[in-house]
Amino acid sequence: MEILKVLQKLGSVPGQGSTLEQIDKLLRKQQRIILFEMLESLEEETVEKFPVILYKSFPQNGKLKPAVLRFFLPKWQGYDEVFWQALGDYIVLAVHRVTDVEYDRLRGKIKVLYFAKSKGRVKSPEHIRSIIQRLAYLVDTEDLPTDFTRFRRMAERRGQIGELSKEQAAFIGAALKFLPEL
Repeated sequence: MEILKVLQKLGSVPGQGSTLEQIDKLLRKQQRIILFEMLESLEEETVEKFPVILYKSFPQNGKLKPAVLRFFLPKWQGYDEVFWQALGDYIVLAVHRVTDVEYDRLRGKIKVLYFAKSKGRVKSPEHIRSIIQRLAYLVDTEDLPTDFTRFRRMAERRGQIGELSKEQAAFIGAALKFLPEL
């Protein structure tokens, strides 16, 4: 049913990238809506056991430099990377305009770089802290799966062939055909 909605919307909304990339973006938008419904359904008393402390905040510099938020998750100190990566995945999905997420699992700290929206649902640093607190609770209680892999793919692809555009990859493939076999 969701795929049908996405395909119907695909023809009516201009988009960037290939058809599959546009479908991915529209599906992620629907996932974001579902995720926010889950986050908003949580009671404040339930998540207060999972403290997330915003200890540093640097505002964004126009469209040149992203805002930087640093958080401390004391309960998550020493958690395995799979949980931190899942949390990073959901932060990227929920905050949306995230350029990078870095974490130190041993110290229980996470840094989020993002471009704040100027229209629509604008998220303040305190609102993002609340979102991360709720996400940490849902990941910790296994209400959100930890096999979501977008953040891991982002980290793994840096500086690798996965970052190449289709045109660049095709050019390299064509060039390899002309090289003599060794």
